[in-house]
Amino acid sequence: MPEHTLHPTGQHDAAAPPRQPVPRTLHGWQECKAGAAGALISLAPALTMGLLAFAALGPRGAAHGIPAALLASVVGGAVLAALARGPMAAGGPGAATVLPLAALVAGVAADPQFTADDPRAMAQLLALFGGAVVAAGALQVLLALTGLVRCAKYVPRQVLAGFMNGVALLALLAQLPLLLGWARGDWQALGWQALWQIQPATLLVGLVTIAVILLLPRLSRRVPATLVGLLVGSGLYAAIALLLPQAALGPLTGALPPMWPQWQTLGPLLGLLGQADAPLLQRHLGAAAAAAAVVALLGTLDLVLNSLALDQACHTRTDAGRETLALGLANVASGLVGGLPLLLLRPRALLMWQTGGRSRAALWLCCALFAALGVLGAPLLALLPQVVLGGVMVTIALLMADRWSLQLLAMWWRGPRTADLQLGLLVVGVVGLATVVLGFPAAVAAGALLSVLLFIRSMNRSLVRGCHSAQALPSRRIYALANEARLQPLRARITVLELEGALFFGSADRVAHLADALAPDCHTLVVDFRRVSLIDASGAVVLLQIAQRLHDRGIALLLAGVDSGNRHGRSLAEFAGSHFAALHGQPDVDQAVEAAELALLAGIGATPLHAAVPLADASLMQGLDAAQRSRLAALLQPRHLVAGERLFCQGDAGDRLYVVSAGSVSVFSSAAQPGTLRQRFASFSPGMVLGETAMLDHGGRTGDAVADCNATVHSLDMAALQHLLADDPVLCALVYRNLALHLSQRLRAAAAAWRASTA
Repeated sequence: MPEHTLHPTGQHDAAAPPRQPVPRTLHGWQECKAGAAGALISLAPALTMGLLAFAALGPRGAAHGIPAALLASVVGGAVLAALARGPMAAGGPGAATVLPLAALVAGVAADPQFTADDPRAMAQLLALFGGAVVAAGALQVLLALTGLVRCAKYVPRQVLAGFMNGVALLALLAQLPLLLGWARGDWQALGWQALWQIQPATLLVGLVTIAVILLLPRLSRRVPATLVGLLVGSGLYAAIALLLPQAALGPLTGALPPMWPQWQTLGPLLGLLGQADAPLLQRHLGAAAAAAAVVALLGTLDLVLNSLALDQACHTRTDAGRETLALGLANVASGLVGGLPLLLLRPRALLMWQTGGRSRAALWLCCALFAALGVLGAPLLALLPQVVLGGVMVTIALLMADRWSLQLLAMWWRGPRTADLQLGLLVVGVVGLATVVLGFPAAVAAGALLSVLLFIRSMNRSLVRGCHSAQALPSRRIYALANEARLQPLRARITVLELEGALFFGSADRVAHLADALAPDCHTLVVDFRRVSLIDASGAVVLLQIAQRLHDRGIALLLAGVDSGNRHGRSLAEFAGSHFAALHGQPDVDQAVEAAELALLAGIGATPLHAAVPLADASLMQGLDAAQRSRLAALLQPRHLVAGERLFCQGDAGDRLYVVSAGSVSVFSSAAQPGTLRQRFASFSPGMVLGETAMLDHGGRTGDAVADCNATVHSLDMAALQHLLADDPVLCALVYRNLALHLSQRLRAAAAAWRASTA
């Protein structure tokens, strides 16, 4: 770890105190606490996912769904914990992968030949369900082993946001019957007349549960809001049932079998697939395969996004392929024993990490607690009101809604309504609507098509054009000789990355890899946006993550060609925050490299850039004795400039040279038209000479010289130099020698940069 941490502003923090080793007993206690916290926060959501998966079976659904959810949390969660390498691989059932299988169950339940009382039909349904989970896991293993999981980065953020919003809305709609007290099929059968069938007491219990879960975190984040909501809702349900026995209330979960692995789940699928007496199985096999593909895709995308978020929060970097392989094997294990499919549960992982969990011990303890609940706690789980679990699911659905798309909507409402912003919202809406109205297969197809169209729209050329150090292209700042000598070897610590094309959802990951591969002694990464055509939302998010990771390594990030007023700055303001461009932006590569050079000089205690230099130490006085310096100084005419004042203009007669003794003077090209960007030719620090070339060859000024700040210069005109030649030819020869040395040093610096650029 570096002794000091460099902020993007170039400032240093004091060295952090050394971390004290954690006693083994305290470490074990933290792991236990983290495991218990993970079980508490995910208990109610896991039970709710079981109800959601088999909701189409009505009252019978809980007996199949809740044990399946617990089996997934125990068996699948343990496999994921053992194989994954993420910071806290907490696995469990989630709505994104449960809903496609809930649609499969609903399709089978609607089949005229299906009867929930028929054990054979129920066995075929469970076989289809388990087979879909196993197939989804196998597809994820295939994605990992073939490297196709990398294609996940090519799915735009807008498409993912549409999926998440559609899934959230479907999860919310699925809970309405539980909250309103409707029997299965009431809405389809009665239409608007079903509104008269609402049970007020049931709705009250559900709303109170939702309110407790949503409002409690505002009072205290240490209390498990979901568990408290579960207890409060169940208590209110019991109180109403006791005090108002005539009030209609929704059903309890009901009798549950103990949670044991169901090894026979896939038996009908393996034994009856080719037989004619399994028409139910054969008719819905295609739907099961489609559900498996959707589960595999959504689970993989969700894993990649959540892994990125966990890496950012925990300052780690995980291999998406390894994590996908672990999740696929966990889903295979869960499906073999009759469990639900798994996701990487980011809220549980973050809570366990923040509670002190750092190893698999916390995850395995969490799985053990679920196992104990499933084996010993079935009588208690049977007493849970289904409306309370429905209220828990409503809060999960609300939290699943994509916050980024809501931010986009707020930006659109406030304006300006840019084309990229409106296109992003349109894609989110189309994918979300397709998910709700047409189903998951159609939504996946729409998402894939939109991803390709967005890719074609964004991609025009290769992103990374070149990468080199500042030794190959130093800034146009002319430093004093002492500072230049100290700076030359340090420029190797400045890396310049030139981009060309679109920084979008697919290409931004390449920039992240290059940033992560920077040498440990790198001081500043300058990213040149001069040739970047656009920055989309995903590219901006990756830039945020790059800036954070570089900051943690003590490396500054400067974005050349980005400021709050240009199109790149506006794009970053829309998707990365209004302060990001101001914090990291620089007008161009030249000034970005100069800022990095000045930070390096400041870090080694060099003389400040604008500090005054006595005339006796100027490069024009090099090698002169005291008497010669005094005589030459008498010929120099001082002139004081204020910031922005012009010293000379392009085309002026080159009748004199100037020695900068304080401040800074830059030479720019003349603007062809008002508002045209001017090119900086060179900037001269105190002690350096400018304007000598025009005086020597009488060719006129090649640019405009302007004071960067309040400055002092001393001029030596051609007439004074001619008098010096007549009166003191030795001194005049030394002056010409120093001018030649000055030009030679600049030529050597240019040659060194050329060699570095071709190395």
